Amino acid sequence: MFLNLSKDVLGIDPHDGVTQQVTSFGRREKLLPGVAGQGMEKCVDLAPGKPFEAADLEGPGLITRIWITLPGPLNLGALRNITVKMYWDDEESPSVVAPLGDLFGATFGHPREFESAYVSIFSGAFLSFFPMPFASRARIVFENEGPLSVRLFFFQVTWLKLRHALRPDTPYFHCHWRRTDAGRGDPPCPILEAGGRGFYLGCHVDMQGKGFPWGPNPFHWFLPEGFGMGMLEGWERMWIDRDPESSEPDVHGTGGEDYFNGAWYFTRVPSTSLTHGVTRRSNFTRQVSCYRLHAEMPVAFEERIKVTIDHGLNNALPARYDSTAYWYQCEPHAPMPELPPARSRRADGAAKGFLTMSVPALYAGMTFAAGRAALKRWGRRDRA
Repeated sequence: MFLNLSKDVLGIDPHDGVTQQVTSFGRREKLLPGVAGQGMEKCVDLAPGKPFEAADLEGPGLITRIWITLPGPLNLGALRNITVKMYWDDEESPSVVAPLGDLFGATFGHPREFESAYVSIFSGAFLSFFPMPFASRARIVFENEGPLSVRLFFFQVTWLKLRHALRPDTPYFHCHWRRTDAGRGDPPCPILEAGGRGFYLGCHVDMQGKGFPWGPNPFHWFLPEGFGMGMLEGWERMWIDRDPESSEPDVHGTGGEDYFNGAWYFTRVPSTSLTHGVTRRSNFTRQVSCYRLHAEMPVAFEERIKVTIDHGLNNALPARYDSTAYWYQCEPHAPMPELPPARSRRADGAAKGFLTMSVPALYAGMTFAAGRAALKRWGRRDRA
């Protein structure tokens, strides 16, 4: 059984307010005449380098749904180029900072469909059902940091205008994206480090294997390299209200896919559910994209929490981790780092991964060619 975050944790019932909605309809400054203009009236364009305030809501309230769509072929790279920022109660530092696609669980910046308890990519739309409470004000800002305008951007923000104030200890929704390029022997990849009182709800992670798994010792191809998937031998760790530098973790896992409720490097892909799933695992490109939501019981903390995941057995393998953490906490929160520039957020490495994983075929071809040449030489000697 899952917790009802709105009712069981936030203490908000549907009868506590009135449902309202803000959308992209009517937000354009200029329209074409006729039917074309009527169609354009439903959406907006996001100019490069100019923040667009999609919603400015007066509280108390609870955001219950965010729906977004945009034509992908017209807006290549937009899912990583657009940054989403959300501010609660006139705070200066946003509580949500993430690329648009990663907030909704996109797969390496691409809209691969899946359905989960709180975020989904479904039939052309990006959906969030995280309940997001606010006491006095909520602002949602989209910023296109790419070089070109994002065309035909549609959005809806559904929320509950509450009739009463929030409880003073109400935790607010938070989300942050980070990129970690880990080398051999580097520290574990951070997923979340937060201070205050709240609970960790889960994460979405894109993993890109790096390095060369085909060393001279073939036994290493199996472990730790895992035939190119060895980064999944890393495990999760969680320190809850403890000092990570001087204490053992409260949670210590057995492997990357184990944390995401899979096994054996994921035996069936894609495989998704309400609380966990994998949308991509490609041995050819060394890419894995998966998510875990602690909907059955979030990981509560009273003072602080740190969540990490190792990149391979004993952090032995180089890899890139793009992680999006979802959590709730009471304000104030520590300021979140700004995202790297849009060009530095792109998913890359697939082509290099494909070439790297093709090396055994090259080895086999060279061996076959050498054997064939040797047989020809022996044949010529016999005839002589």
